[in-house]
Amino acid sequence: MSMKKSGTKTGLFLLELVIALLLFAFCAAICVQIFVGAKFRTRESEALSKSAFLASSAAELYKAYGGDLDAMQDAYGKSHALSLYDGLLNVFYDERWEETINPVFDSQFGGRAAYILTVEDIGGAEARITVSERGGSALAAEAGEEIYSITVKAVSTDE
Repeated sequence: MSMKKSGTKTGLFLLELVIALLLFAFCAAICVQIFVGAKFRTRESEALSKSAFLASSAAELYKAYGGDLDAMQDAYGKSHALSLYDGLLNVFYDERWEETINPVFDSQFGGRAAYILTVEDIGGAEARITVSERGGSALAAEAGEEIYSITVKAVSTDE
């Protein structure tokens, strides 16, 4: 009779141990989801912060050069990170927010640009400045999802 009591106690102990392990695994799964979500929110927050800074800097350049996109291109430095076409100035950035090669010129590697700063001349010495994640095909230099956007007007100092 004492063997049966001992076996029952061992079975209950194992059941408690399994339940505790399942509870621990459930809590660990919830914690992992929280950490993944925090990492995603941090990345989004960083993108918004960097986008706002780059767009504000471009807006100040636009105002300083009186809305002249050619002068802005010179200020950025003529490199493969820029493209000026039909009233659009694009500056390309990689995942670390450093200027990078225009994906059209870098077709061998599929383009490294992750973000695009676009200054679009909308007329009347006014421009729309957007920062977007890069979208489209590997050879396209098109913007995808917009992160940040502002509209700026160049003020002429001519009297």
